[in-house]
Amino acid sequence: MFRVTTRGDFDGLVSAALLCVVEEVDRFQFIEPDALQHGEGSITHKDIIANLPFRPGCAMWFDHHTSNTTVRKFKGSWWVAPSAARVIYEYYSDGRLDEFEELVEITDRIDSATITAEEIRDPKGYLLISMTVHSKQMNDEPYWVKLVNLLKENDLTKIMADDDVRRRCESYYAMNAEYGEVIGLYSDLDKNVLVTDFRRRWHGEAGNRFLAFSLFPECDIWVKVMDHPSDLSLASISVGHNIFNHTSDVNVGELLSRYGGGGHKGAGGCRVHKEDANRVLAEIIEACKHD
Repeated sequence: MFRVTTRGDFDGLVSAALLCVVEEVDRFQFIEPDALQHGEGSITHKDIIANLPFRPGCAMWFDHHTSNTTVRKFKGSWWVAPSAARVIYEYYSDGRLDEFEELVEITDRIDSATITAEEIRDPKGYLLISMTVHSKQMNDEPYWVKLVNLLKENDLTKIMADDDVRRRCESYYAMNAEYGEVIGLYSDLDKNVLVTDFRRRWHGEAGNRFLAFSLFPECDIWVKVMDHPSDLSLASISVGHNIFNHTSDVNVGELLSRYGGGGHKGAGGCRVHKEDANRVLAEIIEACKHD
C-alpha cells in the first residue's frame, strides 16, 4: 500500500484522488513545497509524490512545475502541463481514468488560471469547491482527505450535497468580501507591480486568489508577503501574473527558486527568514518591474 504525499490545494487533492483509482493508496501526507525542499516530512519507498518537488527515495513522482526538474531517474512523469492531475491522467493511459476527463480539464483551468472574470465573481461547481481549499491551513487536513475520497467517486452532485462542503461554499462569499477589503487596505502599486503586505496586519483566511486582479487591473503581477501561518520565524512570499493582463514576462518559478522556492512561469511562492524578508521582497519587486 502507498501513501500519497501532496500539497493541500485543489490540484493536489485531484491528483491524490486519481492516484487512489489507479494505485493501492491507504493514507496521505500533506506538505507545502518549500517545506519538502527544506527537508521536512518523511519520504520512503512507499510514497507517491504529486504536485511537489522531487525527493529521492520515493516510489513514484508526478509534477508539472517548471522549477522542479531533476536529473535523477525516477518512476512517474514530469512535464510542464497545466496541472499535476493532467500529468497523472496522461501517464495512466489505459482507460482507468477516462471518466475523470472533465474533472482534469477543470483542474487544468483552475491551476493554470485560465478562468474568466465572471467565474471569479461567481464561481460554481468544482471552481467553487476549489475556493474552499487553502494549502497553508494545515488544520484542514481532515477536510482535504474528505474531498479526496469524494473526488475519486467523480460525482459533483454528491460532493456539493456534503454538509461540510456546502457550509464552506456558503461561507466563501463572506470570507471573500473580507479578503477584498484587506487587499485594498494593505496594497500599493509600484509601477506595474501590486505589492500586498499582510505582515503583522492580517492573518485571516485568504479568499479568491485572483480577486486582486479585478481590484487592481492596472497591475500585471502581484507580490504578496505575509507571516508564515505555522512558523513565526518565517515570512511567506507569493507571486502571480495577472490572469487578465499578460504583459509580464517574468518566469516566477525560476525567480523564486533563487530564494529556495519555486512554481510555474506564472505563479509561485517561497518562504524566507523574517530578518531577510524585506531584502528579498525588495529584490523580487525590482525583478518584476518593467517600463
